[in-house]
Amino acid sequence: MNEPWLPLVPEDVTAQWLGDVLAPRYPGTRVERLEINEILWGTGTKMMVTATYDDAGRAHGLPQGLCIKAGLAEHRELVKFCYQTEARFFAELAPRLTLGLPQILHAAANDDQGMVVMEDLRPAGAHICRVQQPLTRDQAAAFLDDLAALHARWWDSPALADDGELGWLMRHDPLPDEAWGDFGRGQLQPETWAHYMGLPRSLGIPALCRDREGVHAALQELRRFGEQGPRCVIHGDAHLGNMYLSREGRPGFLDWQTTRRGHWAHDVAYFYISALDPLDRRAWEKGLVAGYLAALGRHGVASPPSGEEAWRAIRAHIVYGLFYWMVNPVEWQVEENNAAIAPRFGWAAVDHAAPPVGPL
Repeated sequence: MNEPWLPLVPEDVTAQWLGDVLAPRYPGTRVERLEINEILWGTGTKMMVTATYDDAGRAHGLPQGLCIKAGLAEHRELVKFCYQTEARFFAELAPRLTLGLPQILHAAANDDQGMVVMEDLRPAGAHICRVQQPLTRDQAAAFLDDLAALHARWWDSPALADDGELGWLMRHDPLPDEAWGDFGRGQLQPETWAHYMGLPRSLGIPALCRDREGVHAALQELRRFGEQGPRCVIHGDAHLGNMYLSREGRPGFLDWQTTRRGHWAHDVAYFYISALDPLDRRAWEKGLVAGYLAALGRHGVASPPSGEEAWRAIRAHIVYGLFYWMVNPVEWQVEENNAAIAPRFGWAAVDHAAPPVGPL
């Protein structure tokens, strides 16, 4: 990934650059003016812009409102693999899927960066989901159906082998030995852990879930469990902040920075626990999981997991969401988001006597 050149700071995102990258796909297009409306800082930076095109660009029907996503903040080097993964997902995998996805005008990666130019969904009436607004049962079921379609597409496929077509996707590992696991291990250090347990997010988390050694042991158990069972392409970070609903109510996924090769139960548990009010989750989860398993069959999986297998897998995976929302830096998610989601995982662990509350 040595080419093409990609901006590394917001100042390099210019009308000239945007026109140059759009022209090969949309011949004759030039961007005459690029107005930056807002910059949303986070794990990945989102530049919300308005583009004014020449006659050729208008003839192609290009949207004026765009979201340009990339690593444009100081922490870019730490997690640049996220931006590279998302760009490759949209360029290589998205065309082979039937999920709700935004229109992508350009996606590219190089050794230092990954960048995606997509439509701004808001002018079309889309609702960007927020973690403070839990889903209805029907909405959750629709998102789970799309996750089943994603998982079924490469369910236990040879393409997911290390030397396979999709071997470039990172393996999902809750606490990897490689360098990218340094973050998780660092968050488990006593002083760092104590810092996060002193933030507002910890107030709603059951005391049993705030035990550092217990969480560490549960993550190690999950590492062993995650190597079992069918491997598939997973979203990796399926929380509401990465999702939207179209004007018609169709579910859609915005963010694919953590696309991985991994266990289906990671996405399922992470999604519905984070997306539902805890009382609704208690009432609906059995039916929602049964619906997901049935959807796997509809989307082509010959032998979906049994109910017993599914619930054992879901119990094992609860700790991932619990841990990473407990120690999520405020530079990546504002504290009100962390405080909304972390307790949802804590109470799910209690309800299911799942690690770190109980044995797997």
